[in-house]
Amino acid sequence: MIAVGAAAAVSIAAWRLGALSASGAVAGTVIGGVVFGTGGFGAALVLVTFFISSSALSLLAPRGERSARDAWQVLANGSVAAVAIALTEFHPMARVAFLGATAAATADTWATEIGVRLGKTPRSILSLRRQEPGSSGAVSIPGTLAAAAGALAVGGAGYWLMAGISGLELVAVSLGGLLGSILDSLLGAGLQARYKCSLCAMFPEVARHGGCSERATRLSGVPGLDNDAVNWLATAAGAALAVLLLSFARGPLRVT
Repeated sequence: MIAVGAAAAVSIAAWRLGALSASGAVAGTVIGGVVFGTGGFGAALVLVTFFISSSALSLLAPRGERSARDAWQVLANGSVAAVAIALTEFHPMARVAFLGATAAATADTWATEIGVRLGKTPRSILSLRRQEPGSSGAVSIPGTLAAAAGALAVGGAGYWLMAGISGLELVAVSLGGLLGSILDSLLGAGLQARYKCSLCAMFPEVARHGGCSERATRLSGVPGLDNDAVNWLATAAGAALAVLLLSFARGPLRVT
C-alpha cells in the first residue's frame, strides 16, 4: 500500500502540473506501484529519474505546444520496465532489462524534446532528407547527443541507486537504451503509420487526434503501428539489448 500511495502521490502531482492526463495518472500509479512494490526504493527512484527529467523537458515547451501524457503513452514507456522489475525475483538479469527499458524511454524522450528545440535541420534517419522538427524518424546531432545522455543518466542512476549494479551493467544499459532509441527512429521513419486528422487537417502520430478527439485517416505505414506502439517496441528492444550486451560481455569476453 505504501508503494501504491507513493506512486499515486507522484502521479497526482504530475496531473496537477499538466504532465499527465487523468488516465495517464491512473496508469502512472499502476506502473509506479509495481516498480516500487517489487523493485524497492532504488528502482522507484530510477523510474522517477526518467519521469521527472522527461516531464521537466516537456514543460519547457511553449504552453500551446505542451500535451499531457495519456494512459497509452505511459504504458508504452513504462509497461516493459514494470514487467521486467517484477520478474527480478526469478532472474537477476531482469533488473538489467528494467534499466534497459527505462534507458530507452528516457533516451527517446530526451532526444525528442531537446532535438525539437536545438536540432534546427533534422533529417530522416533512412533517407537523410530534411524533416520538420519533431517528425517521427527524424534525427539531429543535438537530439542524438541528448539520447546518449538520457540513456547514460538512467544507467548512472541504476549504478548509484540500485544495490549490486556493476560498472559493466551501467555500460550495457546505456548502450542498450541508446540503441533502443535509434530503433525507435528507424521504425518511425520506415514502418510507423502516418495519419491525417479529417477535422483540422493536422498529422497526428496516433489514430485519434487528441486535440480534436477525431478519428484520423491512415495515409501510410503499418496499420496499428502508431507512435505508442513504436515507443513500446523501442523499450522492449532496450531491455533485450541491455541483457544481450551484458551476456556477451560476461561470456565471450569474460568480463566481470
